[in-house]
Amino acid sequence: MSDSTPASSSARMYEFFVRRPIALTSLLVLLLVISAIAFSRLPLQLLPSGLQQARLTIFLPNPGATAQENEARVARVVEEQLRTLSGIERVRSFIEADMVRVRVNFDANVDMDLAKAEVRDRLERARPLLPDTVEQIEMWSSDADQMPIIWFGILHGDDEDRSGWLVDRIVKPRLEAVSGVSRVEIFGVLDDSLRILLDEQRVEAAQLDLGELIRRLAADNFAQPLGEIEDGGRRFLLRSDMRFADPEQVADYPVTDKLRIRDLGEVVKVKSVRDQLTRIDDSYAYFAIAFKDSQSNVVDVSRALKARIEELGKEPEVAGQLTFLPFGTQGEIIEASLDQLKDSALTGGGLALLVLFIFLRRVRLTLCVAAGVPISALLALAWEYFTGGSFNVLTMAGITLGVGMLVDNAVVVVENISRLHKLGLDGRAAAIQGTSEIALAVTLSTLTSVVVFLPLIFMTEQPMLRIMFAALGVPLCSLQIFSLLVALIFLPVIAARLQGPRPRWLEWIASAIVPIAMIPARVLHALLWVLERVRDLAWVALAAAARALLAVVVPLRFALVLALWGAAGWWSYEHWRDRAFAREHGLPAPSQLFPVLALAGAALGTWIIGWQLTRWRAALAAGRTAAPASSGPAQPILDLLDVWNRRVAGWALAHRFAAFVIGLLAMLSIFLPMSRMAVTPFGEDSSTDYLEFDVEYATKFDLQESSEQMGVYERWLLERKAEFGFDHYACNFSRDSGEIEIFWDERQPPSQLDALRDRLHRELPRLPGHKIRFWGEDQDAGRSRTLTSFTLRGPESTELERIGVRAIRLLEAVPGLQGVSSPLQAAPDQLRVVFDREKAHGLDIDPRVAQETISWVLRGYPLPRYHDRDREIPFLIEYDSTATAGMETLRDLAVFNGSSRVALSAFADVEVARGTRAIFRENGQTTFTIQARVEDPTRMKETQDAGLRALAALELPRGYSIDTSEGATQRQQDEFKELGNALMLSVALVFLLMVVLFESPLAEARRARAGLVDLVMILCEAIVPATSVLLTIPFAVLGSLWLLYLSGTAMDSIGYIGLIILAGIVVNNGIVLVDCFHRLREEGMERTAAVIEGCGRRLRPILMTAVTTVIGLIPMATEEPASNSLDYRALATCVAGGLACSTLFALWVVPVAYTLLDDAVAGLGRYLRWWTRPRGARVDAVADAAVAASPTA
Repeated sequence: MSDSTPASSSARMYEFFVRRPIALTSLLVLLLVISAIAFSRLPLQLLPSGLQQARLTIFLPNPGATAQENEARVARVVEEQLRTLSGIERVRSFIEADMVRVRVNFDANVDMDLAKAEVRDRLERARPLLPDTVEQIEMWSSDADQMPIIWFGILHGDDEDRSGWLVDRIVKPRLEAVSGVSRVEIFGVLDDSLRILLDEQRVEAAQLDLGELIRRLAADNFAQPLGEIEDGGRRFLLRSDMRFADPEQVADYPVTDKLRIRDLGEVVKVKSVRDQLTRIDDSYAYFAIAFKDSQSNVVDVSRALKARIEELGKEPEVAGQLTFLPFGTQGEIIEASLDQLKDSALTGGGLALLVLFIFLRRVRLTLCVAAGVPISALLALAWEYFTGGSFNVLTMAGITLGVGMLVDNAVVVVENISRLHKLGLDGRAAAIQGTSEIALAVTLSTLTSVVVFLPLIFMTEQPMLRIMFAALGVPLCSLQIFSLLVALIFLPVIAARLQGPRPRWLEWIASAIVPIAMIPARVLHALLWVLERVRDLAWVALAAAARALLAVVVPLRFALVLALWGAAGWWSYEHWRDRAFAREHGLPAPSQLFPVLALAGAALGTWIIGWQLTRWRAALAAGRTAAPASSGPAQPILDLLDVWNRRVAGWALAHRFAAFVIGLLAMLSIFLPMSRMAVTPFGEDSSTDYLEFDVEYATKFDLQESSEQMGVYERWLLERKAEFGFDHYACNFSRDSGEIEIFWDERQPPSQLDALRDRLHRELPRLPGHKIRFWGEDQDAGRSRTLTSFTLRGPESTELERIGVRAIRLLEAVPGLQGVSSPLQAAPDQLRVVFDREKAHGLDIDPRVAQETISWVLRGYPLPRYHDRDREIPFLIEYDSTATAGMETLRDLAVFNGSSRVALSAFADVEVARGTRAIFRENGQTTFTIQARVEDPTRMKETQDAGLRALAALELPRGYSIDTSEGATQRQQDEFKELGNALMLSVALVFLLMVVLFESPLAEARRARAGLVDLVMILCEAIVPATSVLLTIPFAVLGSLWLLYLSGTAMDSIGYIGLIILAGIVVNNGIVLVDCFHRLREEGMERTAAVIEGCGRRLRPILMTAVTTVIGLIPMATEEPASNSLDYRALATCVAGGLACSTLFALWVVPVAYTLLDDAVAGLGRYLRWWTRPRGARVDAVADAAVAASPTA
């Protein structure tokens, strides 16, 4: 095909597009209108649905029960029922006094709606087996749709009854009336309860069996349907209602024939006893959260709720009595995260546009290319809408990442059209031929960028990573595909009409700008002249120094070789010892690759020292030390780069072995950043708008005393409020612990919060018996980048707890670990009742009845809830006196044996023993989990390995072990192994795609002959360009790791995505180069000349695409992540560094690899054709060759 007469089918297709501008413009406008409507209806979310683990959390409150009681009578019962479910990955139970939390993790493919129904069914089955004291069972899902959308505090005055009424009757109903709000939960409000307060002396005088009375009350307070009846053709529902109608009916309940409950005490409606209090900014407060329904938009509902809260604060009924203090909303988090990514995208796009203009030097062409960015982005967002997606931070991250890549296809197409136009073609002919020439290359480059996401989206076994990669990859892939369609269909139509001479006024402006624009080139030329002079002097000095050095080293070369092999052997031996230690203690073993690399390095050093040093010395002695040629006169920077590029490509082709050695040495340098680079597992950064620390008491206090204890910390913080710069604080305290959260209205730099956390750790007041931790018990170390955990397993909780205390002491001595503690540490001493079974049997006492009597006497007994108008409130029976709180009173406690009352001391002893604060179980086993904050999150793996080595000093009894499968090291290894498999599969897919699309046009003729040699050669000729292009990927990895190391950015799983994306991006440069090589060779140009010319022709589009992408990623790579958001810096750094490095190496590595592989295929073809000849023909050919080579020939 000639340059002026495009005749191919693709050229005819593009001619059809170019000659119908009105039809294509109408189509484009229609698509944009539809896309704009779809984008306006695209739902906003913080994160895509399902990103959280498939998990359900079950709350089983059992007031008054100890941790041991809850383990035996609640947790084990529920676990037994849950084990019958299918698809369960893990069951974890956190058991403490008064509460059991069971967390059920399901496999990624489980239908969560069905799972919720099955869990509810199992809980209903377990309910009859649970103690009667277990209150209402609640179940929460971990889906983002069920997360609170707003958190706020309600500060109130001293009149708590009035405040509670306002909150319950005004605030909550009006907030729940906001459109899109499903429910509002307010904590800290005292609920009404109905209580039967018995007089202990009257009960004792009446010789009553209170256990029997309690059983009767529980059985008589119920309502249930009995069936249906028909009467006169009408159907009625028959229902039995035995619930108490009012407190008077309860007071008149018969105890015996002559006694009523009112004769033994009184029935009163009172407020429930508070077990914890909250203060916000030194004022008592309630804490509230709100949830949205599944159909509403998060941002809209958050805004409406916040506005309604502001209105409530101004209403006359509420003003002056309640003050509302919003802490944050999901809508604000979403908007802040999206705004940050939007700013990064706009900044990166603007920089990319500027770079594009510098390369194209045409305003109209630059705007033409730039217009494709918003068009492609809008089409991609419309695709999200029509496929049921949402607009979230991962979607925006994918678009931000693709902004710099969007111009790649357009740049290549426009640059080729512009080049042909400069050669003399008119605008339409240049658009048609230029697009058809480059269509295969840009299509292949786009498909390689898309195909790398297939393993990420569909083949990863870790559900969170799969969902995250899909949310990030699908928008990026659709963005690339739409940018390809825009570049191949719409852009040529516009470019065809933008080509042509500039207007006279524009030429006048350009002529005025050219001298100014040449200033950088002239400055660069002057700088190069100075550098060349310095280079000449340095070259002479270097040659003299090299001669002197080689004069000393060459005679010692054999000794140096021996020393090199000795060092390699010693290093391999040390590595073997480390592996043996790791295997012995069950730790992750170092890779076996390093000894191999050491020996390979020794072999390479032997070749250099033993053989090459003498040759270099001889060359220096012969005087071959001339400096390279100097540059010519000043010329534009791009033209200068073109000259240099052709010169480097020519030198590499003339010295292919030296170029190979340089490339190999460059790749070997990758082990330096690999060995020193910071690596962290996947996880969210800690929040950057608040700090939190917990305080645990060694002994229990009442609420007044606990308030005074926490007040010490509050006053200390208030004195330093201006210094620390926080806006609000909240203090929540109970009888055995307290918690303080410090809030900022604006996001703070993580480094500043880390410094403040360290200062608080050092300077906070240390009260006797207080233990301070700087995170909440409910934080999940498995998802955090700053927390790590160590788990001990064993059959018996008391012994496991004793071992755990020793383990904590060992970990506290490990450098890099802070705040080492466990929520399962021993509680304060407790009173324990030990029954004498023989005495109890002799007194006709049932120990179970005695235990129940002690339980309800001390804490009351919850009866079925009392129906009070339109609600149900707690219903309890208890003594009206607190005299039973003393130890002596406990010993004198009377237990009814059926005929008389017997003192507890007659058949039981009361002793002091150490109790358990909490018990943790996993998959039916008791565990002791220790959490710690890693001082340097970038050294998470090394720090945890040090902790495991410290724990190896524990002497564990039989049946007890240290679990290494749940730590950050194992998690990091699992994630990187999964991602490594995805990377290899992505590279394989890219390679196969290139082999298919690089098949030679002449293959059809060879395939018709169907010879074995022809089939082999067809395959090899397709493999040659694909393999030479594939070599750009290792250099991309090299650049990524070096930039991560130099910038101090930690490598994580999201950064690994950058490496996988690179596998599809960096091959684009090689594809464009090799495609040009093929076209020039088909036009009859010699191979070396075609390769050098192809490098020159494709330099400008390669630099344009690479520089625009790298510049576009700079904001994303440098900005701090938003609060509670994912950190994309490693991803952007990997892509930017890898693309920059690959571009520099591709311009000479791809030509060298292409020619070497082409020579290899040519040699293979000659060999195969030789051996497939008849034997006689081979003998004649050998004889002819011998005759031709003889001296007399």
